[in-house]
Amino acid sequence: MSDWISVIIAFITLIVTISIPVQIMKFQRYTGLMSTYMSFDFAHALQSIIKFFYKDCSSDIERIPEEYKKRFDSDFTGKEKDNGVENILHYHRRLLNVFFLELEMCRESSWVLRRKIRKDWTVNEAYVCKILIYMNKAVEEDPEMFMDISSVKYERMPKVKGLNEYLSRFYNTLRRESKSMQV
Repeated sequence: MSDWISVIIAFITLIVTISIPVQIMKFQRYTGLMSTYMSFDFAHALQSIIKFFYKDCSSDIERIPEEYKKRFDSDFTGKEKDNGVENILHYHRRLLNVFFLELEMCRESSWVLRRKIRKDWTVNEAYVCKILIYMNKAVEEDPEMFMDISSVKYERMPKVKGLNEYLSRFYNTLRRESKSMQV
């Protein structure tokens, strides 16, 4: 009987010993994302996307593909191509895409982080995700624009889940949340 108890205690100790560092790593990943969120590059990218939506698209979500195509062409082929990467909307879109992908992966990794992210993030980030989804669709649907991005021929792979799936899930999670952060 005491042998069984020893085995059970050893098994529980093993599980706790493994799970605690894993949870710590997940929170460290989230902390790193929060540092990125507070960086100048992120703020500049976020402001650039919002400004594009309000000024170029006149706050009309349906105009995003057309206006993004124009902006993409002017950023890479027009006079603005010498402005540097920090001023190119395409760079900002990609930076925010990767950030929200990482944030969604954090959210999916732990139920504790799931609750924390729902508490820390607002519906405003969901709106940014929605704008990014439309911008990503514009890139995916325009073969000229996609060719400018990569020299590799684009082929749809139906079994592969893309970045838009993560953005969409994150958007659906946050769009039901409050308009301001809970402190």
